[in-house]
Amino acid sequence: MVFKIVVLVHILSSLAIAASQDLNFIYSGFRSTNLSLDGLAQLTSNGLLRLTNETRQQTGHAFYPNPVTFKNSIDGSAFTFSSTFVFAIRPGYATLGGHGMAFVIAPTRGLPGSLPSQHLGLFNGSNNGNQTNHVVAVELDTIRSVDFNDLDDNHVGIDINGIESVRDASAGYYSQLNGKLTNLTLISGQRMQVWIEYDGMEKQLNVTIAPIDVDKPSRPLLSLPRDLSPYLNSNMYIGFSSSTGSAFSSHYVLGWSFKMNGQAEALDISRLPKLPRLGPKKTSKFLTIGLPVLCLSLFFVAVSSVSYGIRRRRKFAEVLEDWELDFGPQRFKYKDLYIATKGFGDKELLGSGGFGRVYKDPQTTHVVGTLGYLAPEHARTGKATTSTDVFAFGAFLLEVASGRRPIQPAEDVILVDWVFARWLGGEILEARDPNLGTEKAKHAPGSAVLRGGDIPLPDISLLRLPKSDLPFSRFDDFAMSYPSSMGKSFSHTSVSESLLSGGR
Repeated sequence: MVFKIVVLVHILSSLAIAASQDLNFIYSGFRSTNLSLDGLAQLTSNGLLRLTNETRQQTGHAFYPNPVTFKNSIDGSAFTFSSTFVFAIRPGYATLGGHGMAFVIAPTRGLPGSLPSQHLGLFNGSNNGNQTNHVVAVELDTIRSVDFNDLDDNHVGIDINGIESVRDASAGYYSQLNGKLTNLTLISGQRMQVWIEYDGMEKQLNVTIAPIDVDKPSRPLLSLPRDLSPYLNSNMYIGFSSSTGSAFSSHYVLGWSFKMNGQAEALDISRLPKLPRLGPKKTSKFLTIGLPVLCLSLFFVAVSSVSYGIRRRRKFAEVLEDWELDFGPQRFKYKDLYIATKGFGDKELLGSGGFGRVYKDPQTTHVVGTLGYLAPEHARTGKATTSTDVFAFGAFLLEVASGRRPIQPAEDVILVDWVFARWLGGEILEARDPNLGTEKAKHAPGSAVLRGGDIPLPDISLLRLPKSDLPFSRFDDFAMSYPSSMGKSFSHTSVSESLLSGGR
C-alpha cells in the first residue's frame, strides 16, 4: 500500500514537472511580441524593449503575459529555472544614472502601488520588507541608497521581498583566463548579458554578468544558497521593472530567453536589434578628410591647367610689327615654326647670322626662317611655294648681310630697293652690316659675298625673268605705300620694272 502511494506521488510529481516544462521561450528582439507593458515601458520600431526614457520619477514594467508554474503542486518545492537577457543602460548624464532595473518574479503583473527612484518600481514605503510580498528580484542598481545599505552606485543584488539586497557585489565578471574580477560600469551604455539560474535540487541561486562579447564566465558574480520555495507562489509572473528619479536613464532589453527545468536557450547576439546611436552622428572620414583632399587636388589641377594654358598661349603668342598691320595678317605662326623646327633645336639649324637663324622643315623641302613669313606669295595665299622659299632665303641673306629689317616704315626704306640701289651705284659695300668686320661676323652665312672687295658683282641686267616668276613682283602694291628715299635715280618701281621686263 505504501509503495503504491509513493508511486502515485512520483507519477503526479512527474506530471506536474512535465506541465511546467512546457514553458520555454526566446526573444531575439521584441518586434511584434506580446508583452504586458505599463508605465514608461514601450517597444521600439526596431524591436527594443525600452523600460524608461527621459521622464523623471517614473516606473516602467514589462511582463510575460501568462502566469508561470514555479512550484511542484505535490510537495511545494520550487522548480529549477534559468533565464538570460541582454540589456543596456543609457544615462541622461555621463556619470549619473537613475535609478536602475531588475529581473523580477512577482505574484502580479505590473506591481501595483510600487514607487520609482530607489524602490526600482518593485516596492513602496509601506510594503518594503513584508514577507507577504512574494517577490524575488535581481537588481542592476546605478544609484547608491544609504537608507537601504547599498554597496555602491554600480552593483548587482539579489532582493527577496524588499529593496535591501540579501546578497550584492559591485558589477563585474571573473575572467576565464586568469580568474581575476574585471569591473563593469552599468551606465556605460554598452550591451551586457545577465544569466540567472536557480537549481531546485541544490537550492542555490546564481547570478552572472559579462560584456556582450565575452562568453559566459564559469564563476558567477553572486551565489545565494537558499531555498526559494517559501518566497514563491505556485503561479508567478516574470518580467522586468525599472524606474527613474531626479536623474534619468533609458533602460533597454535587447533579447530574453527563459526555461523551466532546464538551461535557457542561448541568445544569438547577431540577431539582436541595434541600440540608438550615442551622441551626434559620426561624420564619414570621406567627408572630413577625403572630400576636402579631393576638392583641393582638383583645384590645384584646375589652376595648373589654366596656368599651363596661359603660359602656352603666351609662348606661342604672335607679336605683330607695325608694317605687318598694313601688309596683311597672313604669316607663319610662331607655334607652327616652333613645331616644325622641333623647338628651334640645333638639329634642324642650317645657319645663323647677326639677325636670325635659318632652319630646315623636316616634313617638307621648305626653308623655315625668321623672315620666311615675309614672302609676298605666302602673304597673299597663306601657302609656301618654291618661289616664296627662294625669296625668303634671299631676304634672309639680306638680313644677315646688311643687318637691317626688310621693311623699315619709320625711314620709308624697303631693304630690297635700298640694296639694289647700292648695287647699281657700285656702292654695295655700303649695304653690309657694320658688324661683319668683327671676328664673329666672319663666320656668318653670306659674309664671304662682301669680304675682300675684289669679287665682281653679277650683272643683274641679265636677269630677264617674267614678272609672274618673281615672288617679290607681288610686293609692288605694298611697296607703293613706302616711296623709296634713294633719290630720283632709283626707286622700287625702277627696280621692279628692270627686273620684270622681258621674258625668260
